[in-house]
Amino acid sequence: MWGGTGTGKTFMMDIFHEAAPVEKKRRIHFHEWMIDVNDRLNRLQKGRAAKGSSADDLVAQVAAEMLGEAWLLCFDEFQVTHISDAIIMKRVFSVLFERGAVVVATSNRPPEDLYLNGLNRSLFLPFIPMLKDFCAVHDIGAEVDYRLISTADGEDDLRVYITPNGEKEKSLLERKWERLCKGEVLPNSQLEAQGRRIAVPRAASHSPVAWFGFKDLCDKPLGAADYLAVAAAFHTVFIADVPKLTLQERDQVRRFITLIDALYDHQTKVILTADRDPISLFEVSEAERKDGTFDEIFAWDRTVSRLTEMQSTKYLSEAARSMGSSEFLSQFNVRSLSDEDMKEMWMRYDRDDSGELDMGELRHMLEDLLEKQRGHRNLTNDAFDACAETIDINKDGHVSYDEFETYLKDFSLVSSSLRDSRNAPA
Repeated sequence: MWGGTGTGKTFMMDIFHEAAPVEKKRRIHFHEWMIDVNDRLNRLQKGRAAKGSSADDLVAQVAAEMLGEAWLLCFDEFQVTHISDAIIMKRVFSVLFERGAVVVATSNRPPEDLYLNGLNRSLFLPFIPMLKDFCAVHDIGAEVDYRLISTADGEDDLRVYITPNGEKEKSLLERKWERLCKGEVLPNSQLEAQGRRIAVPRAASHSPVAWFGFKDLCDKPLGAADYLAVAAAFHTVFIADVPKLTLQERDQVRRFITLIDALYDHQTKVILTADRDPISLFEVSEAERKDGTFDEIFAWDRTVSRLTEMQSTKYLSEAARSMGSSEFLSQFNVRSLSDEDMKEMWMRYDRDDSGELDMGELRHMLEDLLEKQRGHRNLTNDAFDACAETIDINKDGHVSYDEFETYLKDFSLVSSSLRDSRNAPA
């Protein structure tokens, strides 16, 4: 399925993957899958001399390994950016298709435009008719970007995409950082990705939160594997000083596109300062746009859509809900919650976005708090009933935001209800 950004390609593929009655299936971002392919090839290559295996033998072995794990493959953002990947893809997919793999993929481009204007593209071209032989190609054709419809409230203190990048905005980013790291910072940390070390200028010592400057991530020769390592290591990433971009900074633009893809795919919360809003951040002349040879211009539409969606209540709620309880609550000082803290916590626990907590959602919140305070989630029914009696002030069987706020703002109330749960009968 190919088409413009936000037209429902990934949504439809995810529905299909979830509903498909197949045990051996895999849903993965294409960048991540290619990294896995290369890792497996490198592992097998170490024993190549002893076994006398050719390059084609190794590729066949990797394809066979992967097919044994999953024969239904769902790829998000099918794209080709490097000649090495382009060459490997033809070999791997020829084996996968021949042995019965079923592939469902999304892309911003039709097959004939893959790796357009790429180095030595002629080596890749035989892959295109093979892809068309084994896959039905569907042009989505929609013009509406559905991800732009729902965005978060515009209150300044809740912004995660902060623009313009003046002194006031820089101070706001620092305040947000201080709120999460609470002054406990590990300077000059490092991550490892495929044997390389990635510098992390600042990391919170108690929570997987990291701070980078734009130059730390996009002025250096980093790639998809590095950005995926960042996304896997941190649930929240700060990016300071994203500048206005043009084709004069083509390398930085390409890296920023890949970075946002990786963070988006991992549902990472991104808080950044930028010179401009997402639409005007990458400045391209009409002549450059008409030229049609710059992949970055084409791919930027996806980045705009994702940067916009990453500010939405829906995205931020899903990011909060994807964290473990300890990981989530370690961001906050439960004894002194700010209004921003309250709203973030509400997004996590109002799981159906109904505007109130039902008893199941309330129990989930109390179990999270109990685990943070007492190290276990053993909330008995009697203890839960006693807590609910305290929190549900109007006794209607639901918790409104006002009731939620009243409870959490009084730490002595939280502490006493959790303390009582320890001694409640089973």
